Amino acid sequence: MKEFILDNGIKLIYSKGTSQLTSISIGLEAGAAQDGEILGLAHATEHMVYKGTKKRSEDQINEELSKLFGFHNAMTNYPYVIYYGTLLGEELDKGVEIFSDLLINAAFPFEGFKEEMDVIVEELKEWDEELDQYCEDKLLFNTFRYNRLKYPIIGDIESLKKIKIEDIENFYKTYYSPGNTSIAVVSSLSFEEVKQIIEKYFSDWKKKNVQPAIEKDEVPLVGIYRNMSDNTNTCKLQIVFPINDLSEMEMKALRIFNEYFGEGINSVLFSSLRTKNGLVYDVLTKIRHEKHIRLYKINFSTSKDKVDKALEIVNEAISNIEILNEEKIAQFIKSIKIKKLFKEEQSIQLAKELSTYSVMFQDFRIYDNMLVGMEKITGGDILKVARNVLKNPSIEIIS
Repeated sequence: MKEFILDNGIKLIYSKGTSQLTSISIGLEAGAAQDGEILGLAHATEHMVYKGTKKRSEDQINEELSKLFGFHNAMTNYPYVIYYGTLLGEELDKGVEIFSDLLINAAFPFEGFKEEMDVIVEELKEWDEELDQYCEDKLLFNTFRYNRLKYPIIGDIESLKKIKIEDIENFYKTYYSPGNTSIAVVSSLSFEEVKQIIEKYFSDWKKKNVQPAIEKDEVPLVGIYRNMSDNTNTCKLQIVFPINDLSEMEMKALRIFNEYFGEGINSVLFSSLRTKNGLVYDVLTKIRHEKHIRLYKINFSTSKDKVDKALEIVNEAISNIEILNEEKIAQFIKSIKIKKLFKEEQSIQLAKELSTYSVMFQDFRIYDNMLVGMEKITGGDILKVARNVLKNPSIEIIS
């Protein structure tokens, strides 16, 4: 992999591919964490970028993107917004030209603004109907006091109704900047070819100083929180533990631990909750280690009368964590490697990871080096990290 920084501050990250397809992901530190007092502003800006540029109408943008890309999309997260897609390597020049026009020359026409905000309101309704998302949103709302995580990325009805086209223009002018931008390209084209294309269309983007969003080091309030939903006949549970203070090596130890504790049908939680006690159909764990979001999560559903028993078993599993031997550690590292490589077979997934890590941590190598040094981690290291993390839980129950 190679990194090149343009004169205006844009970071280009290149990974050599073997396919005829090329994937590109453009990440900007212009996510929901930058919303300020107007919740949902970053997400609304992402939508409005596609409404037209100084030389293309919305219809022209949609038509050209559909002709060039086999797949393309955009997404707003708390730390970032990304614009990404996959196309033939021979057409990368055309694809980069369109993306550059969108990001540098967005016009934000008033025509269609109200309709697009109505679309976002409908998206919010669907957002709330997705039970996993609803459970997470309620948990974050109940357990954070001032962090932007307290509110959904998409905003709420009240804030969406307040957004004006001028607010979006101001957000765009403030945060859509080359110094805020990382472009990842996975391609069989040479590095020099890719570099020339990126410079051709992005080097004239004028550099400006942008104040990055301050990461508020707040941990969630400890406790059990209960909310109701009409969209479930069971109880949905999410348990989170903060991982704010973990070092890079401790994060690697946590990844190994997660393979043992929560990943797959051989995991401790699956065996305890389903195989031995029949309390759940499935249990999922996830490490969220991003700028502004540092949590270890456990998710499962069960019936109302089994909630207390399920929580009791989770606590027992945490209390009875074993020290892993070298053979098991090697097995779990192999599993992490296979999953990472499997994901990277889809070049668009690799491009997204590289661009977002670059935006969040100013260094894509944190992702690339995920496995480096894992073989030096001992069972004692893993046990120490697990015991440090798995205390003071925040629990959301949706019934």
